Amino acid sequence: MRRRTFLKAGLASTAMTALAHAKETGMKRPNVLWLMSDEQRADSLGCYGTPWAHSPNLDKRAKEGVIFSAAYTQSPVCTPARICLLTGKYCTETRVWHNMGRHDLKFDFLTNIFREAGYASATFGKQHYGGPRKAFDLERSLVLSPAVDCYGYAPEYDERKYDVVKHPTGWVLGGTYPAPIEETMERHCVEEAKQWLDGLKEDEPFLLRISFSAPHTPVVPPPPFDTLIAEDDIKLPPEADPLPPGAARWMRGKGASADPLTPEQVRKMRRFYYGHCAFVDHEFGRLLDWMEARHLLDNTIVAFLSDHGTHLCDHGRVQKGTFYDPSANVPYFFWYPRAVAAGKTLNTPVETRSLLPTLLDLAGLPVPGHCADTSLADTLLRGEEPEARPVFSGIAFGVEPRHPDGRIVMVRDGDWKLTVCYDLPEEPGELVNLADDPHEQRNLYNAPEAS
Repeated sequence: MRRRTFLKAGLASTAMTALAHAKETGMKRPNVLWLMSDEQRADSLGCYGTPWAHSPNLDKRAKEGVIFSAAYTQSPVCTPARICLLTGKYCTETRVWHNMGRHDLKFDFLTNIFREAGYASATFGKQHYGGPRKAFDLERSLVLSPAVDCYGYAPEYDERKYDVVKHPTGWVLGGTYPAPIEETMERHCVEEAKQWLDGLKEDEPFLLRISFSAPHTPVVPPPPFDTLIAEDDIKLPPEADPLPPGAARWMRGKGASADPLTPEQVRKMRRFYYGHCAFVDHEFGRLLDWMEARHLLDNTIVAFLSDHGTHLCDHGRVQKGTFYDPSANVPYFFWYPRAVAAGKTLNTPVETRSLLPTLLDLAGLPVPGHCADTSLADTLLRGEEPEARPVFSGIAFGVEPRHPDGRIVMVRDGDWKLTVCYDLPEEPGELVNLADDPHEQRNLYNAPEAS
C-alpha cells in the first residue's frame, strides 16, 4: 500500500491523481462499463495479433488502453469463473469448482461496494453465478434465443439449411443463426442496456455489465458474420492440434474429443466461431458508439474480458475445461483515457479475479483486504509491467470413484505452467515451459531437467 500511495502522491499535478483522490477533490467518480463474453479465446481479437480476427471496435479501445496478453481465468468453466470474478476469491475459497456446484454465497460480492457508494448497477445477459443473492440492483437474464439452443435448432428450422456442425454429444459447434439479427440475445442485451442508461438520473454514477452468452455454444452467428471470415484465412498452428502424448489422465476422456470431427467440419466450426466473435465485437461496438454519441463515455472506465476460452480442435479437444492456453488464457483489457495508460500491451501473467479490485481502486473506492493486493490500478496508471507473481486456476470433474470431485489445479509461474490433481497427488500431472513450448506439446512432469 505504501508503494501505491507514494505513486499517487508523486503524480499530484496529473489527471491520474485527480482520479485517485476523487473523494478529497470532489471530482465525480468514474462510471464503469464491464463488457464480458463467454468462452472467447484471446486469439479472437485482432489486438492480440490474429490477422484473420475481425474486431475493430474492441481493438480500438484496447489499443487506446492497456492489454494483458497473459490473463488467466480462475476456472476454465462458467460458474466458478464468474463467482471468482464477483468476489475476488479463488475456487479454494468459494468452494465452487464446477458448473453444478451448490452454494449459498455467504461471502460478499465486490459489486456491493459500488452500490453502497451510490452507484446504480445493472447486468444484462448471462449471469450464471447461482445463489439466492443478487450482485447488481437490476439483473436481466438474456442467454439463449428460442431459435436455437446448445443442442439444436427449433423445430421450425431445418438444420440442413444452416450448415450445422454438431459434435456426437449433440453440441452445436457451428451453424448460421436462423432468425433475424434483431432476435439475438446479444442485440436484446444492448437495447435493454440503452434503455436503462436513458432512465438514470443526471450525473448518477453507474456500474453496467453487459454479459453476452456468445460465442459460447451454440456457435451460431447471424449473417453476414457466419461467412465474414474465410476458412482459408484461419491458420491455427497445426503443431498445437494433437493432444500431447504425455497428457495427464484426466485429459484423455472422450466427452470433448475432437476425433469424431472431419477436417471439413473443423474448418467450418472455426469459421463460425471467429465469425461469432466478430458479431460480439459488432454488438459491443453498437453500444460503445451509442454511449460515445451521448458523452456517456467521457468519464467511464471500460473493461473487457471473457470468463474462459475454448478449444477449436487444438489439443485434440472441443469446448473448454482444460488449462491449456486456448481454454484458460483470456482476453483482458482496460480503457480510460483520463487515467489509464494508452497503447500498452503487458506480458506478465495476471489473474482475472483482479478485475473488480482494480475497478474499485480506479474509482477511489475501498478494496477489501482479501484482494487488495490483486488490484492492477498502479499498473494501469503507469503502463508498466506488474509485479510478477504465480497465477492460479482450478476446476473439478470426476477422475475416479474414490475421488468424485477430482479437483484439478493449475499454477503459472513465469514461463512455467504446472497442472496437478489436487485430490490425487500421486497422479502424474503436466508441466510445460511456455517459452520453449508455446503450444504445450511436451510434458516435462517426469523429465529429469524439471526435477
